[in-house]
Amino acid sequence: MAKETNIRGVAKIEIGLPGDGVVGTSLTEFKGSVVALNSLSIDGGDASETTIATEGDDSYLTVGTGSTPATSTFKLLEVVGTDAVMILGGSYDGPSKTWSAPKLKPNKYLSVVITDLEGNQVVFPYAKVAGKHVGNITKSELLSLEIKITANTPVSAAGIEGSPLQVVHV
Repeated sequence: MAKETNIRGVAKIEIGLPGDGVVGTSLTEFKGSVVALNSLSIDGGDASETTIATEGDDSYLTVGTGSTPATSTFKLLEVVGTDAVMILGGSYDGPSKTWSAPKLKPNKYLSVVITDLEGNQVVFPYAKVAGKHVGNITKSELLSLEIKITANTPVSAAGIEGSPLQVVHV
């Protein structure tokens, strides 16, 4: 792969409500300073196959039986207020600056766009988002929000299916 098409570093991560089978138009931006890592883990997913015997002879046929979706895991710092509600669910009281966890973890499906230092993007138009608070609260450590996203196939109201994962080079 050419040097100019490599994806390097994380400049920002944007998260928000998906559009109609596409990435949402109003995403919340988390700049690199609040992304608690210098790298991002992305697993492109795997295809699974099975081999079946054919009738009448000793030959075999290998067919695809499904696949596992692409996933990504990262941590964000300074996630508060309505941003915490968007990712984790629950409620936020502005005057008291209090986020309250939901009784049950909700199923959240959001658009996620990860932009590297050169402007290249990894795009999850419709991703299952699961978040949790992790870390220690000390003088030198911060509580962070660990987020795992799993690509899902976006489907528009017209029934048109889109790509679950896109890599866009500038």
